[in-house]
Amino acid sequence: MIRCGLVVTTYERPDALARVLDALAAQSRPPDELLVADDGSGAATARVIEQHAARVGYSVRHVWQPHDGFRAGRARNAAIAQAH
Repeated sequence: MIRCGLVVTTYERPDALARVLDALAAQSRPPDELLVADDGSGAATARVIEQHAARVGYSVRHVWQPHDGFRAGRARNAAIAQAH
């Protein structure tokens, strides 16, 4: 079987991230790994990711960088670099 990884970018929208992760968990073929590329969100976002990781059967990693302006591309690249 082909392995599949997914990168989701986020910044300070834990409500929207929760919806994306809920939809992902409902897929008939979830990814083998999920990397959340975070451009400096706070504790609420970390909690959403932790809760999701606790209820799914695939690897979930929170790739966080400090917020220093809009650097979504940098966050996404950091997550891709950690993909297996």
